[in-house]
Amino acid sequence: SRIAPQTDAQLREIIANTYGQIALIDHQVGRILNALDESGLADNTLVIFTSDHGDWLGDHGLILKGPMLYEGLLRVGLIVRGPGVAAGQVVDQPVSTLDLSATFLDLAGVDAQLAQHGTSLRALLAGQDAPRACARCEWELLPGRVGVGLSLRCVRTAHAKLTLEL
Repeated sequence: SRIAPQTDAQLREIIANTYGQIALIDHQVGRILNALDESGLADNTLVIFTSDHGDWLGDHGLILKGPMLYEGLLRVGLIVRGPGVAAGQVVDQPVSTLDLSATFLDLAGVDAQLAQHGTSLRALLAGQDAPRACARCEWELLPGRVGVGLSLRCVRTAHAKLTLEL
């Protein structure tokens, strides 16, 4: 995020390029899903598509990503297709990427050998109530990286967010 301020034209170009990348990824994911359908594997394959962070895209006068827990970075898509997943549902409940490993283990019928920090999303994927009331996010920036240290914690529910700098 340590980039010189962008003109409106430069910002529009950055946003357009980002949307172009999203369209390309969308097309390629579609090819994967079509291949699963055509091969007969779709009914036995769980596909999860997400990201570890979003992008500011000009929000708050910023681009890229960084150590501020704004909505543009936190609220990323989580697209799931597979057996036991209710089609067409949109969920606004808090989840975490930590939930993915617990979900994979649960859907595969495998007991976790180690403690899990995530919660299985199985019930949520089936269209039932959310498995958790809140999700947590952390950002640790060590001073050696950019000359300044920053330690942020965030807890969010479906309707609220609390961010704390330690």
